[in-house]
Parts: sequence; structure tokens; C-alpha cells
Amino acid sequence: MESKSEDVEMNKLAKARINFKTGEVELEGSEQFVEGQLANIDAIADYMALLSTNNSLDEESIVEQEEIAAVAEVEQEKLASTSERELQVPNTFGEWLHGFKDDINDLEKALITAYYVQKQSSQNDFKTSEVNKSLLEHGIKLSNPSRSLQDLSKKKLLFQTRKDGKLKYMRVSFDGVNHLKSLQR
Repeated sequence: MESKSEDVEMNKLAKARINFKTGEVELEGSEQFVEGQLANIDAIADYMALLSTNNSLDEESIVEQEEIAAVAEVEQEKLASTSERELQVPNTFGEWLHGFKDDINDLEKALITAYYVQKQSSQNDFKTSEVNKSLLEHGIKLSNPSRSLQDLSKKKLLFQTRKDGKLKYMRVSFDGVNHLKSLQR
């Protein structure tokens, strides 16, 4: 009779319930089934941790995108309210660069180039790589153009307009435009 009881218990349906959102794992079944699943619990826990990390990154990314959009909107309003149009950008970079003082530093060269590249863009923004390429095409050597753009951003002369993965798009700010005006001949 005991063997029948064991057979019934062995044939009992096993259940496993995993809630990835709350991190709950529930196992139900024979002792043998539960022991077998406990061997896999580390893999399940690792997978749940990975899902949790990915969700928090998505939330961080959404918050970051919202912050970027808010800053971009404020800067765009400042630029629209003043006459940014006073800075007329010619079609050729050489002509544009010639309109500025001779004693400009590397940061100012990066800012001048960034604004030129921005104005040539249909989106009215630029990537660091586009500024680097333009500097090289025109024979302007800066010690570290990417670092120069980061420094300009810290000084609030540039701001980020959007982000596509790790790729950041920037724009010259209201203060950056005013600084460019002060550098003109």
C-alpha cells in the first residue's frame, strides 16, 4: 500500500511559479522535483537580477532623455527670443573662421567649428565626430577636440539636445552664441 502512495505522490503534478517583477520564486511538487529545481535557482536568480538591472537602466535612460529635452527646450527658447540670426554663417568654413579674431584659443576654435557644423546640419545640432572631422578637413589641429567640446559643455556654452544610444547630439547655447559674437572682428 505504501508503494501506491509513493506512486501517487511521484505522479503528482509539479508546479513552478516565478514572478520576475517581484522576484518571487515558488516551487511545488515532489521532494525530488523541488531538489532538482533548487539546483537551477542560481541561474534563475542571475536572470532575475539581469532583468532588474535592464529595467532600472531603461528608467534611468527615460529620466535622462526627459532632462535633456527640458534643457534643450529652455535653451531653444532663449535662442529664439534673442536674435541668433545676427550670426550669419557663410557657406564656406574659411570665410566663417576669417570673421573671428586671430588670437583665439583651442576651446574657441572648437566652439566656432561646432557652430558652423551645427548650422550646416538639417537638425541644427552636431556630433563630436562631425566637429572633429571638420577641424581635420580644415587643417586645424587641437590637442583633444573631444575634450574641448566637453569643457565647452561644462562652461554651458554647449548643451545636449538628444541622445541616440551612446551617441550625443549637441548644440551651441545662448551663452555660446554670445561668446561667439564677442570673438568676432
